[in-house]
Amino acid sequence: MRAVVKPNILKPLLEHILEKEIIELEILNPNLIQNYFRLRGQRLDLLVKTKEEVINVELNSNYNEEILIRNLHYIFKLASENTERGNKYKVKNKIVQINLNFINSKYEKCEYLLYDKKHEIELTDYIKICNIGIDKYIENYYNNSKKFTKGEELVIMLDLDKKELEELSEKSDIVDNFKEDVIKANEDKLIVEWISREEEQKQYEEVMYEKGITQGIEKNKQENAKKMLELNMDLETISKVTGLTKEQINDLK
Repeated sequence: MRAVVKPNILKPLLEHILEKEIIELEILNPNLIQNYFRLRGQRLDLLVKTKEEVINVELNSNYNEEILIRNLHYIFKLASENTERGNKYKVKNKIVQINLNFINSKYEKCEYLLYDKKHEIELTDYIKICNIGIDKYIENYYNNSKKFTKGEELVIMLDLDKKELEELSEKSDIVDNFKEDVIKANEDKLIVEWISREEEQKQYEEVMYEKGITQGIEKNKQENAKKMLELNMDLETISKVTGLTKEQINDLK
């Protein structure tokens, strides 16, 4: 089950994740103009603006390297669009990306900033990524006999079936207020198809297939270069035939 949150549930959910009160909340147009990335629908899942931040909320059925790259592209594009260029660069809003990950999550919640590892200093708080591991919240919920701390139920409820949601609503007023919205969203065929695990997995497999082809071509070039080296052919000729650089060919020796 997967829920697309409505504005009334979105505010307390974001406040829990960001650990701050949100005074104003505005839903923006989630369209992004893409130049060369083949991305799902060329849309963000949800784009929100508060008084201080622009927040991109991504629902990830399967969180992996390919999804990470896609989401990084989103956040840096948003950062570019929210910077005014003049004699000086002026940041209009902080950019926050919240990834609601329904599978393959290592932690319940973690935050990432641009960081100088060598000198151990934070470079800027202009860009921040929050990863929310829905499956880890659920796992902790059941391992602790269905106990939760205040605010966690807002995350937990996003991945419960109807019966489980009813049980949780008996323990939490806020879940009781929003459970009908979540049930309705989870039963909406368009929403389910939009963020279904099967669809995202299919796209992931397509990307991996294309990546496999690329790796196969590269491996074939290397094998041909090795054979040509065994025949004592010069580097210039091998480079022209295989397309590899002389440095890449030398690394094969």
